[in-house]
Amino acid sequence: MYEGLIRVYDSLVEKGVKICPIAHTYITAHIGVLIDINGEFLCAKVPDVKGELVPVPCTVESGRRTSGDSPHLLHDNLCYVAPYGKSEKRHKAYLEQLKNYVECNTIDFFANAIYNYVKKGTLLNDLKDILSKYKFGIPTEKVNVLFCVYGLDNEGADLEWTRYYLSTLPKNGICYATGTPDYIPSGYPACIMSPSGQERLFLKDSGVGYIASQKIIHAIQYFAFAAENASRVDAESHIRDYVAGRISKDELKTWVDKEYPGKWNHFINLLTSTN
Repeated sequence: MYEGLIRVYDSLVEKGVKICPIAHTYITAHIGVLIDINGEFLCAKVPDVKGELVPVPCTVESGRRTSGDSPHLLHDNLCYVAPYGKSEKRHKAYLEQLKNYVECNTIDFFANAIYNYVKKGTLLNDLKDILSKYKFGIPTEKVNVLFCVYGLDNEGADLEWTRYYLSTLPKNGICYATGTPDYIPSGYPACIMSPSGQERLFLKDSGVGYIASQKIIHAIQYFAFAAENASRVDAESHIRDYVAGRISKDELKTWVDKEYPGKWNHFINLLTSTN
């Protein structure tokens, strides 16, 4: 079973499918912050389409956290990316980890721009209007903040991080799933079948290598919820753009014909009847 899921993951990557990369995890987008390449704040907003799951860079420790102080690399809860909440250690750990990374990988312009911004300590002030206006239905410290850099092609994921992070992990054993040397973690992520679940596929000290476990978990997540979530968000985004006049009817039809062949008449009739 494991070998089959690994092959599925590799096949999806080869086909260009948007699947969660290795050394990444899914978080829900609550606030988007746009900065420039120099780390200057441009704007911030709450996404028009709610509930989008975005793959973000993580470590072994942060990828399996249910609490604690282990930060993701770039995008994370407000209490990590800013000095907000009761635990000052979380923001300090976030800044230290990101600083260490950008000093080792100066060609990751995406991460460097984010570090140059967050180290200024202006994020909370930049978000004060959003935080006072919107109700997210969760504690404010758990609101997820995601960064975008104007002019760079990024959607949360950072493959430079994947390459770098895997180079730092020691091959400390033989992977049970592949029979090849790999880093064998002492624990594995939860949330396998749903974004908020606590189910785990691998038990502690199961001997499955990090790369193999990431591929297996992300393949399951893709079919369990990630593909459906991405499809919904994409559809809602196109509908909003059409209703707002940002794309034409022909552009909408081109998208529908590509993603849902033969469904245009049903799609446009349904859309017309609800407006």
